[in-house]
Amino acid sequence: MSRSIFITMVVACMLATGGCASSVGRTGSSLAGDSQDVARIVERSRAFSAAYVRGDTAAMVAMYTPDAVIFPNNSEMLSGREALLRFWTIPGGDSITRHVATPTQVRVDGDHAYDYGVYEVDVLRQGRARPPTRGKYVIVWERGADREWRIKLDIWNSRPQPR
Repeated sequence: MSRSIFITMVVACMLATGGCASSVGRTGSSLAGDSQDVARIVERSRAFSAAYVRGDTAAMVAMYTPDAVIFPNNSEMLSGREALLRFWTIPGGDSITRHVATPTQVRVDGDHAYDYGVYEVDVLRQGRARPPTRGKYVIVWERGADREWRIKLDIWNSRPQPR
């Protein structure tokens, strides 16, 4: 199956009522596929969050495939290493103090996988704490020739914020 057909099928499944695997509640999770692959994807997601908090843009971008595309909230699609480096570089005087992605579902199918869930980010802007940002995400992962999982497609957007 071609990659573009697979990715289209993954997105269509996730959008369809009930999804491709059993649905779970907001507090639960569903993991499908080889347990080692699922564990590695969850580990890679945590490593991405840790790099974001460290401000290690190079480490973050290295977790993407060379042809990855990101779909930031209220922005155009971006692809290519240079565009991702520019996007993820934190402006001077700002810092990410916490980034947590909590998967609702991780599903592995051969050399592709998808992961969706919710995230929270705490930011300091010019030394002042901002209210946490909460959102939801979908990531399509691809296993490379080196057997490492990397992000192929990454989309996120905000959800209602606590008042």
